[in-house]
Amino acid sequence: MDGQAMPQQDTANGTVLTLRAHGFTAQLATVGATLVSLDYGGRPLVRAFDPHGARPVFSGAILAPWPNRVIDGAYHWEGQELQLPITEPERGHALHGMVADTAFEIAEHRADFAQLRTVIEPSAGYPYEVQLVIDYRLEAGGLRTFAAATNLGEGTALFGWGSHAYLVAPGKKADEWTFTLPAGKVQLTDGARLLPKEVVEVSGTELDFRTPKPIGDLFIDHAYTGLAAGADGLFSASITDTKGLGSQITWDEACPWVQIHTADRDDPALDRTGLAIEPMTCPPGGFNSGQDVIALAPGASHEASWLIGPVQPR
Repeated sequence: MDGQAMPQQDTANGTVLTLRAHGFTAQLATVGATLVSLDYGGRPLVRAFDPHGARPVFSGAILAPWPNRVIDGAYHWEGQELQLPITEPERGHALHGMVADTAFEIAEHRADFAQLRTVIEPSAGYPYEVQLVIDYRLEAGGLRTFAAATNLGEGTALFGWGSHAYLVAPGKKADEWTFTLPAGKVQLTDGARLLPKEVVEVSGTELDFRTPKPIGDLFIDHAYTGLAAGADGLFSASITDTKGLGSQITWDEACPWVQIHTADRDDPALDRTGLAIEPMTCPPGGFNSGQDVIALAPGASHEASWLIGPVQPR
């Protein structure tokens, strides 16, 4: 680790690293390669949590080797019927991958950069060896995450990425914020188990945020696709307050899906106090349907990148 690195501390979420540059301050925890907090000029861009306590609802965690849910924890791949542990017992699914509670190794830590690494070891439900390397770097535009997965084993590994940051704008709740998401399609869900259904056009529905509009009291827990890229070829989503202050996340074509959740919870400290904007390589149930999943051949790598930064009034 570089001698210029910012301080580290040991917590319930592993070692916490601090990055500072370009007016930003970020905290990262080694467990789950988690983004704990991100501020710009003292203004929070994500919903932070105290790393000395339990991390709430996957806040800031890296999701791999799948994002969202594997329905019933069961999937079929290359002639095998595989069963994952059920980690969402109330719905009966395998939720958000296998590394959210894994302590990543610190490979490098400087004032503006940290690299965290781990290897997913083969198991009965996921018989593949995949190395994950997560780079966090503070740039002039915000905090960039660069995620790389490499198949170290012999078989072709089924794979998917996701991230789980809750973005915030000034104000107490998502109800007060204006949301912008240039996505033309949304996946519907069925019942309390959130079973994925058909993908439909957002046009004419309350889930259409291609033109900025207030979230209000709308409940959202949906995966969007049909994303329209900006002039830079990237996808972007943002939330702002009435003055135009807020946060945004920008990501590349490696993630053609994005999960949006208004963070509705019984706990007042969590209830609608952030908006989860989660770029994903595949939709909920991707391991079951095969849609947009990555077939990671032996020795092959897959990379994805996203950037969280501020939105300022023009």
